[in-house]
Amino acid sequence: MAPKVTIKTVAAQAGVSEATVSRALNDSPQVKPATRRRIRQLAQDLGYHPNGLARSIRTQRTNTLGVIIPDILNNFFTKISRAIEDTAAQAGYNVLLVNTDEHLDREADAIDLMLEKQAAGIIIASAGDATDYATRLGTTPAVFVDRMPPAQLVPHFDRILVDNIRGTQELVSEMLAQGAQRIGILNSAVSTTATERLTGYHQALKRAGIAFDPAIEVAARSDNSNVAQMTRQLLVNQQCDGLLAADNTIANGVLRKLPDLHLHGVHLGSFDDQDWFDFLPQPIVTAKQPIAAIGQTAVERLIARINEPTLAPEEFRLTAQIITHRLTADQVQTD
Repeated sequence: MAPKVTIKTVAAQAGVSEATVSRALNDSPQVKPATRRRIRQLAQDLGYHPNGLARSIRTQRTNTLGVIIPDILNNFFTKISRAIEDTAAQAGYNVLLVNTDEHLDREADAIDLMLEKQAAGIIIASAGDATDYATRLGTTPAVFVDRMPPAQLVPHFDRILVDNIRGTQELVSEMLAQGAQRIGILNSAVSTTATERLTGYHQALKRAGIAFDPAIEVAARSDNSNVAQMTRQLLVNQQCDGLLAADNTIANGVLRKLPDLHLHGVHLGSFDDQDWFDFLPQPIVTAKQPIAAIGQTAVERLIARINEPTLAPEEFRLTAQIITHRLTADQVQTD
């Protein structure tokens, strides 16, 4: 077996000190550009690979970003994880991803794992509002996506969120414009998200001169086990001609139940968008979240905070796009 190529090997071959090799490989301006290029080429030719573990021990920081999400099977979090990983890779960071299944104890374990692995920073989609993140995270930089930290900790962390109120208001207004008259809402179990989306729903009804009816404002459980029951309650018992699902997993449950009800002309809305909505047999209005922008902004903000820990925490609200999905004439003919 060939001996391992070390920084000492590269230095000997280049006729320079180990410190000069280290500076050249780290693109230090203290080394002349021509010398940097020569040393980097030599290191590549020799097959030298930096010892990341040794570097992390020296600096007490790795080039790893931790990402904690509540449900990897949820299309939204699958896509946002990809956006985070792509942006992190472009910035020279690796990603350590952990799924919590909406359990606070798993989230706590995930944070401990990130700290143990000396992650440079952590992106969190919170599983709940009971965790004292400030105490648990210590000095490790963190950014929250999609979901708020607990109210008392909001001023301490950056938040990358969609404008839930505006998005829901525009979504419901579009459903009304398309002919819906009595729209029930099947809301999320996520506290802040649910509150904001309900506010947007109320704003749309108020602007349309429609009175609120608490009987058609219901919530899904965190595991969505009551979605089928609530779909029937709203569309059959309450005789709603429209139903707004507050996220894509709720929308999936509504769409699975709908054929059993044998109803026609129901107006559907979903806060979240999915590619296959184009092929549904009936129209659906969606608020499409800018997932790539959320992931990119989260990584960029986290890296900025890693490099400058004293940055004042900020909240970033991104705009959802309202889309109506319906089969085209060509798709109907093909089917």
